[in-house]
Amino acid sequence: MTTTKSAPGRFGAAIIAVLAGLLAIVMIAPAANAAAPDPSVISSGLKDGDRFYVDPAAGVPANAADAMRSAVEQTSSGSVYLALLPNGAVTSQSQARTLLTSIRKDIGGKSTILVMSGKSPFGVSNIKGVDVDELLGRAKTGNNPTDNVVNFVKLADDAASGAGLSPSSGSSGGGSSTGVLVGILVLALAGGAGIFFYSRKKKKDREAREAAELAAVKQTVDEDVTKFGEEITELDTDVKLLGDGAEHQQDWQRALDSYERAKVELTAVKRPDELRGVTTALEEGRYALACVKARVNHLPLPERRSPCFFNPQHGPSVRDVRWAPPGGAVRDVPACAADAEAIERGFEPQTRQVMVNGHYRPYYDAGPAYQPYAYGYYGGFGDVMTGMLVGTLLGNALGGGWGWGGYGAGYQEGLADGGADFGGGGDFGGGGWGDFGGGGDFGGGDWGGGDFGGGDW
Repeated sequence: MTTTKSAPGRFGAAIIAVLAGLLAIVMIAPAANAAAPDPSVISSGLKDGDRFYVDPAAGVPANAADAMRSAVEQTSSGSVYLALLPNGAVTSQSQARTLLTSIRKDIGGKSTILVMSGKSPFGVSNIKGVDVDELLGRAKTGNNPTDNVVNFVKLADDAASGAGLSPSSGSSGGGSSTGVLVGILVLALAGGAGIFFYSRKKKKDREAREAAELAAVKQTVDEDVTKFGEEITELDTDVKLLGDGAEHQQDWQRALDSYERAKVELTAVKRPDELRGVTTALEEGRYALACVKARVNHLPLPERRSPCFFNPQHGPSVRDVRWAPPGGAVRDVPACAADAEAIERGFEPQTRQVMVNGHYRPYYDAGPAYQPYAYGYYGGFGDVMTGMLVGTLLGNALGGGWGWGGYGAGYQEGLADGGADFGGGGDFGGGGWGDFGGGGDFGGGDWGGGDFGGGDW
């Protein structure tokens, strides 16, 4: 049940939202209010401290600072610089980019610079073959932040000197990136080729199946056309004996025209849905022939009704009869006189049998391939199909009612394709570079439990 908040309730909610906002501001205030680092001070400290600088306000433990300083001093290339700043000193990638650009300009020469702002790393390098993002990812070997920084310094030194590199990092400019891109390209091509061939095979299989189904239904329709032609021939003598009466001659001509049209259209069929026109012509012709038979036998003209449900070859139905498919509900279906009498006496009607997978079965249980066949016979009679086919395979293919959606409604197939966007960062990391290896901020999210020196560091 939906309820509407009262004015006091809405006011209370607003007060709570304001207090929550103030609390959030208070919580982030230390970082936001941290003094912006002075690039010149950091550059001077890096040059005077053997490429290592630690801001006194960073609170780095002495043993950790000594370990990281030692790693920097032992580099053979002399191109790696490390600066440790307080948490919140750098708050955005744009600020980091400005800071690192200024420091690199002050230092001059070839350099790889790593600045740690509390738990967030930011770095840049102008040395060919040094990929900062890759080195950061490879440097993270555990949750000990000191070890991670030391690893980065060693990897950056190796990359700068071209010694001790794995094939993934490369010893010359662009080697690593090229290797990764080549690998991605190979995988993409392989995946694309796999999808292409799979799709093509599925398409060929579908086309082969539909071609076989079309051939089977065409055979069924051809039999209907042939039988209709035989019935016309059988009545030819009786029509001639009636003489030149205008009424029966008009019906006779309509039957002949429908027969010819059905033959021509059947010959031209290329697609399954074109069979609909053939059976429509047969339905029209059979009613015209039924009128001729009535005139020959001096009987009342038949009512214009849909064909016999059990077998369209039986011509127009004469009445509806109560009937149920095996396991289905009882419904009214149009039937010819013979089939209606058989059902009412407890016998089986003479159904139109068609071949499906080597077995004969009623056309209405032959699946969606017979949709055009049935629609041509019965589609022009309004809602007659709504309940007639419910519970049959053909009825299921039509959604339980009657709606012409085109052939193949039961065989829609598709391939769900997915994709991935591959991207890479530049030399600058921020926030920091996917949290230095993913899943956290350089070492699991909090530099060992605190903001650079807290917890169990």
